[in-house]
Amino acid sequence: MPMSDKNKKKLLEKDKNFFRRLSKIDIIFILFCFFLSLYYTIYITMLKVPVYDGIIYLLNAKAWLNGNPLEEGFRPQLLSWLISGLWQITGENWVIVKYIQAIFTISSGIIIYLLLRKHKGALFALSVTILTMLNSVVVSMSTQILTEGLALFFLVLALYLFKNEKEYNWFFAGMAIGLTFASRYPIFLQGLVIFIVEAIIIRKIKLVISTILGMSFVIFPVISIIYIKTGAFRTSIEQDVNFTIFLSPYYLINSVDIWGFAIFLVPFAFIFKKTYTDKFNYVFIAWFIVSLLFWSANLTNFQYRFTIQFMPAVYFLSILTIANLISFIKSKSEADKIKL
Repeated sequence: MPMSDKNKKKLLEKDKNFFRRLSKIDIIFILFCFFLSLYYTIYITMLKVPVYDGIIYLLNAKAWLNGNPLEEGFRPQLLSWLISGLWQITGENWVIVKYIQAIFTISSGIIIYLLLRKHKGALFALSVTILTMLNSVVVSMSTQILTEGLALFFLVLALYLFKNEKEYNWFFAGMAIGLTFASRYPIFLQGLVIFIVEAIIIRKIKLVISTILGMSFVIFPVISIIYIKTGAFRTSIEQDVNFTIFLSPYYLINSVDIWGFAIFLVPFAFIFKKTYTDKFNYVFIAWFIVSLLFWSANLTNFQYRFTIQFMPAVYFLSILTIANLISFIKSKSEADKIKL
């Protein structure tokens, strides 16, 4: 049926209202996403050969399609499943697969922006998102056939859903944590940290149960499918699971290379009282501390790319320092004026 003039007017009015709600910062963010997408497209197009890990994910995808044994069964399989699904439509062409991770990485940035814009304002959100998305480790890893961008996407999606206090949102947040596990097994810990902090803050048993159910609906089938395929379920090779209470300073020594000079602002976030009065900040504090301690406790495996999944927490705390400092200066200035 053709649309009536009245309905057309309503749709046009909705469109106008949507664009009116966009601030200058929102437009800057949209342009940023456009040019970042363009950069990824141009750069990835030039890549001629996948990295070693990328080759393994491609071989595993082929194994799932053809019913052959997996090349390396200990690797998370979600990326290989996505590749297999895409290949069933397009044929076994690795060129198309090259763009998968970049899509998830950019989508992660959009979720971070939407989440922080709602709770901290557009400028705060833009600052954290741009720092995260332009981080050299994030950019370099997201141009390859790897799982970092995939895991980051589901992790920030879970956080976004937790902040919407509805039962079905917490169920889907649990599923997102399960998909984080399927993307990169160790990042499940970060998902659990986010869940535990949010559960402590909200204190609603119904929502906690919904999340656990959501996680179970994904994790158990993932483990079962891999076990049936390989006869075992391993999350890593033996030399990568050696942990100690004696923490390595690797990530602190290389902190400027990983996060840039913004890392120097992070410790100052903890000295402001305002950091602790806003419960929204708690999840980012726990996310940062637990992730850094976990990777620093590994005896044998240290890599820059392990920091990708808590990049948003690092830059959140650095921008929080600036925001708290500005707020402190303003309040002190106002107090001085009152005295005068």
